[in-house]
Amino acid sequence: MKKIVKRFLLALVLIPITVLGIGTIAYLFYGLLALGGESLPHQAYLRKHLIPVRPGDAYASLAFEPAFYQNQLFLLGEAHGFAGPQELDFQLLRHLSEKAGVRHYLAEVDYSQAHFLNEYLRTGDESLLRYVFGTWVRANAQWGNRQFYEKIKKIRVLNQSLPAARRITFLGVDRIQDAAVTGRYLRELRSRANWGASLAAGLDSLAGLTSAADPDLPKVSAAAGALLRRLAADSVYQTDTGSRRFSLAHSLQNLVYLAPATPRDSVMYLNLKTLSRALSLDNEKMYGLWGFFHTMQIPMQRGRRVMPFAAHLQSTGSPFRGKVVSLNAYVLNGENMMPGRMVPAAIGKGKAYFNTTWANADGPLVFVRGIKDARAVTRPHSVTIFNLAAKDSPYRGSPRLSQVKVLIPGQSLTPAPDAGTGIPAYQYVVLIRNTEALTPLGE
Repeated sequence: MKKIVKRFLLALVLIPITVLGIGTIAYLFYGLLALGGESLPHQAYLRKHLIPVRPGDAYASLAFEPAFYQNQLFLLGEAHGFAGPQELDFQLLRHLSEKAGVRHYLAEVDYSQAHFLNEYLRTGDESLLRYVFGTWVRANAQWGNRQFYEKIKKIRVLNQSLPAARRITFLGVDRIQDAAVTGRYLRELRSRANWGASLAAGLDSLAGLTSAADPDLPKVSAAAGALLRRLAADSVYQTDTGSRRFSLAHSLQNLVYLAPATPRDSVMYLNLKTLSRALSLDNEKMYGLWGFFHTMQIPMQRGRRVMPFAAHLQSTGSPFRGKVVSLNAYVLNGENMMPGRMVPAAIGKGKAYFNTTWANADGPLVFVRGIKDARAVTRPHSVTIFNLAAKDSPYRGSPRLSQVKVLIPGQSLTPAPDAGTGIPAYQYVVLIRNTEALTPLGE
């Protein structure tokens, strides 16, 4: 009997240790497979096609090949939460403003948010900036950070040094992020024009619906659709072809997109097409910083086939096809500001945001295939841009630097089976080594 008890107790001790050991070995093996090994041919290519980025006012020293500037849309992709991409973003914006005449910051914000950000850029009224950022802070979004806030202030300072015709404005194409912000914008539009008693009353009612703590999105969408149909059908409103009528119709259409929910990246594409036509932006160059998924130019597999924003831009029939360039930033040895709501309270320790090293491109949570080659040809504390689309590129049709494994269900990315090899996932990779985390706004 004593022997049986001893064996039972020994099993109680050894089984968890064995399971832990097997789990550790499986994790290490998974990481090795996900990252892939080093490749000397790929490293040789990267050394041949790199652009070093100096800190500070390095925008003037960036040297892309002439064909780069012939694009219309320039998209910088990032994993949200790192500070380094915010600095690089401003450098690229200044560079493209000077070298390519970029005046439109194509932002991961919606149309109403862009309106209030542009009003800040125009007037310097910082309460407008605080208002937009306050919505992100309350939503526990990574956009609610000090570096982004200060970057917009730097854009305003830059604008003051530029002629009026070259000043930068935000172009918001994202799906509505906060219905209450759109509601506030509707109230502004309502007060600035004579819409007639019936339409004005409808706008007041709709703005009220968007102001609820938890808006009934199907109800909001249905009300917006009814007003949009009335605006289109009533001849009284057809005489007003100015910006107020377009802004109203466009805002209503975006509320309609909320329910049933139109895929976010589809909304981005539809909005950009609409704004380009309405504002005559066909020949205007645009630049902006995005979550890196949105900048991928081919269909991706994320549990299922998905179409990122840039893949829509490059799709057959798109007016932007062949005019898009994507630069995707990866980070090594960096800290990331993570929203506390994304993790169990025991990990986030009850904080709105916490810093972690989990999101680096070489693990322990994210694994970018082929990142070891980029690390091998760069130094710590550096920022380097690599051209992956040169004629002799071994990255064409390859999963290296485009396949991203994430140990969160539904977050891993790999090119979809029908992606083909004609258009790469993106043309440039940026490697940022040793960056701090973003700072939550208010700290």
